[in-house]
Amino acid sequence: MNSIKEIYIIGNGPSSSHTIGPLKAIEYIISKYKNIDYIEIILYGSLALTGKGHLTDVIINSKLKNVPHKIIFDYFTKVKHPNTMDFIISSNNKNFKERIYSIGGGSIKVKNQKFKKIPEIYKENNLKEILFYCKNNHLSLFQYVLIHEKDILNYMNNVLTIMDDCVNRGLNKDGDLPGKLHVKRKASTIYKEALKNENILNKNNSIIMAYSFAASEENASGGLTVTSPTCGSSGVIPGIIKYLRLMNISNEKIIEGLCVAGLFGSIIKRNASISGAVAGCQAEIGVASSMGSALILHCLNMSNEKIAQGAEIALEHSLGLTCDPIEGYVQIPCIERNAIYALKAINSSELALLIDEDSSKINFDEIVKTMYETGKDLKSGYKETSKAGMSKLRI
Repeated sequence: MNSIKEIYIIGNGPSSSHTIGPLKAIEYIISKYKNIDYIEIILYGSLALTGKGHLTDVIINSKLKNVPHKIIFDYFTKVKHPNTMDFIISSNNKNFKERIYSIGGGSIKVKNQKFKKIPEIYKENNLKEILFYCKNNHLSLFQYVLIHEKDILNYMNNVLTIMDDCVNRGLNKDGDLPGKLHVKRKASTIYKEALKNENILNKNNSIIMAYSFAASEENASGGLTVTSPTCGSSGVIPGIIKYLRLMNISNEKIIEGLCVAGLFGSIIKRNASISGAVAGCQAEIGVASSMGSALILHCLNMSNEKIAQGAEIALEHSLGLTCDPIEGYVQIPCIERNAIYALKAINSSELALLIDEDSSKINFDEIVKTMYETGKDLKSGYKETSKAGMSKLRI
């Protein structure tokens, strides 16, 4: 497996596959071709169908503001990968064509590109192998990450800082989010009401949801965020971090927990998908909730097996979750869903604490496989194409 840094990519929202991925593709093109006279960018599949709502054109125009270019949204051509981009480049009186795929979480793949193979950081490829290694070497999951990525703590400290900044910005803004839906920011209102209203059923839960709203609203507006594992699910972990701080968990312990959470995200990315266009929202929000449960249980000093149990519970009860945002914007139902699934991660952790892990009938690797198979079975309309489900509603 690759570094857990690939789960926590720093960049601008609202979508890792639709903004960070295309941005990386543009950067690749600019670095490869010099003296570019003109670029034509053709977006297919989910990138075409939801690109405008995901601000794909905005990020491309921003990066190519000094380069003549044209963006074409091809809604009809069928492609094998749902996030496919073609770049037709005119440079030095010659034309070149590149096909690039945005494969989820901000990562890209260039067709026919022969990259020099980068040695994988982790030899183990699933949780069963990792747990076996840890047991034989008397390691916690955090120690397992640390011996493989000795420089990870500095990176994760920066991740935590950016998450905190994202929440703080979101809590201090009002008005409408970008786009024609005119969705009002709610984080500030929820937070203020939570602080002053003693009649709220669970005050702490309301504060947690406010933090998730804040991070998600900043992401929806194109602000700087951290994928966890995607931009669309980047509000789950910040809400959970607030929960941990309410329990007086230190930043040092939270950073350790983020490493463990990233490990679970990496396992899922390796063996399934973290892309809504490939496997629906279960691969984004569901994975974020699973990561969140692992984060919580590590911070409570639970065993490797107990952490795995909580992560499995959260992912199991996200199966079948569709990705059908209204008008293609990462707003409805995405923002509320981040808050709800932050609470689901907490509930999954609490349930894991009440159940003997030896009595569990399903393990984490099995549920990852099931999630991927479920995602492949979902109709394309429910995988970030704005063709079915809630996306058919008009506001």
